[in-house]
Parts: sequence; C-alpha cells; structure tokens
Amino acid sequence: SDITGSRDLNSEQRKQEDFRAFVREHQAPLRGFVRMLGVDTDSVDDLAQEAFMVAYRELDRFDAEQDFGKWLRGIARNLVRNELRRNSRRGRLMDEHVTTHLLAVSDSNHDEIGFEEAEFHALRDCLESLPEKSRMLIDGRYFDEWNASILADKFEMSATAVRLALMRIRRQLNNCIKERLSDA
Repeated sequence: SDITGSRDLNSEQRKQEDFRAFVREHQAPLRGFVRMLGVDTDSVDDLAQEAFMVAYRELDRFDAEQDFGKWLRGIARNLVRNELRRNSRRGRLMDEHVTTHLLAVSDSNHDEIGFEEAEFHALRDCLESLPEKSRMLIDGRYFDEWNASILADKFEMSATAVRLALMRIRRQLNNCIKERLSDA
C-alpha cells in the first residue's frame, strides 16, 4: 500500500512538472491567441489562466501524440465562446461581433497553417469597419450558422440576395485585409 501511494505521488509530481513546462512554453502564445480573439486587454490573462486550469483538470484526457498548443487553443476558444454568451453581464470582450468572427476564423484551418497575428488584427479592424447590416449578416452566417434561407427571412431578403451580399462582404473583407497587411 505504501509503495502504491509513493508511485502515485511520483506520477502526480511528474504530471505537475510536465504541466509547468507546458505553461512556460505556451503561456505567451496562448495569451496572444486569446487577445487575437477580441478579448479585452484587461481580461486576457484571466482567460488564459482559466484555459490552463481547464487543461490541467483535463490533462488525463490529452493525447500526448497530439499538439498541446492546438489543444490548449481549443480550450481557450471554448472559453471565449462562453464569454460571448455572458458578455452582457461581464464585458470581457472588446466587440461581440468582432469576437464572433474571429472565433469563426480561428475554427477554420487557419489555425493549422499559422494564421498570423497581423492577419487577425487586420480582420478585426476590417470587421469593425463594416456597416452594421453587413456585420449582422456575417454574424448570422458564421456564428449562428444560419443558412441563406434563414438569413433571408430574418433580413427580409431573398436567399439569392443573401448569398450575393455575403459573397460581396467576404470579398470586401479580403480586400480590406490585404490592404491593411500591405500598409503594415
């Protein structure tokens, strides 16, 4: 019994040491990622710390063959989504619509290919510059995952008009991002 207890203690100590190494390696990139999702500067550390706490509690579920940073960013993404739901009460996010779109972008394969911080900032700025109706269409399509028919009903447009509007908005965002990145 004593030997088993000793083995468990060593296993727990090893887990803690491994986790401390993960924190040192991933703390700055995670904070940057959380900030790029539109979290208010004063709340970035809180959400990053919360992500590490969730990761520690769930560490036994982490597959060591996988990328820890990617797993951690997934946890952070979910925490920011939860913040969106509570945003009106706590106000940790800079702009709910921008954060919604940044989450949608981070969910895509851009995370896999190293979507750069400058691109996130450009996207955030470009989204903020859109007219309100355009932001609402993008929000409905990519956050609420409404199809063109649902959006058409909500915005009193035809489904074809919605698809064309979304195509124009995406083109406008793409051009805006390219322009902002070329100016940088």
